[in-house]
Amino acid sequence: MDLDFLSNFTVENMEEEKVETKKDLLKFLKQIGVDTRFVSFYQKDTIEDDSIIDDTVKLYIENLRFSKFSKKRTDLFNKYYPNIEVVRSSLFQKICSRASKTLANSLNPKDSVLIPPVDNEYDELLYIVLEPYSRKYGIEFVEYDEDINVDDFDSVISPLNLNQEVNHILNDIFEGKGIDWDRKFDLSNVYNTDFEDKNIVFPFINVPEEWINDFLGIEKEYKIDYENEDIAESFMGFLGEINPQFKENVLAASSFLETHQK
Repeated sequence: MDLDFLSNFTVENMEEEKVETKKDLLKFLKQIGVDTRFVSFYQKDTIEDDSIIDDTVKLYIENLRFSKFSKKRTDLFNKYYPNIEVVRSSLFQKICSRASKTLANSLNPKDSVLIPPVDNEYDELLYIVLEPYSRKYGIEFVEYDEDINVDDFDSVISPLNLNQEVNHILNDIFEGKGIDWDRKFDLSNVYNTDFEDKNIVFPFINVPEEWINDFLGIEKEYKIDYENEDIAESFMGFLGEINPQFKENVLAASSFLETHQK
């Protein structure tokens, strides 16, 4: 496809229309041949004294091949919107690939989905990964607050990641009481609401915490710590040095047992 032609077409039709809304930006991306179902839009509003002092917009490529967001299209996009960063991170794409395998089996088209309050970088990343599903499946996202009505949503997002779930499994084993498979459905540490009979979705349950921290630039050393009272965490540090895939194997074994023994 002739991107110079696309450039001329875009200028003729949008030169007088700067991106004022998310809808405008997504329309622009479609016009230059980008599939926005595989690109995440995130606008972070930094508020000070009740005024917005920073409304930075970033685009995150979730799947480079499917999005068709090539370097040529990125250059074309940046030519007209130089202040909007396009994040082309292979690590971010790996996180999204892992999350998509869970989300594809957990979300229903047109669902309303409750997400945790976006209070930190982890919550932001969780929402960024989820955002394109508003276009893939027509999902509507509802941010949690204490006045939420349980009738306003169909599913609930859990921020649980792979390390946290494997830690729970190993602690249950070490304590000799058997694996409590229902523990992951307890979201009392995230939401102050009863979600009985709601569909709980775990986008990060197959995503290692190391990947998340690396992408966010959070330095954390995963190692054997003999003085750590959390035996499972120290054991995970030990096993991680022997077999980096052990967490995935533990989760797979636990899921198999849960399916066949519950």
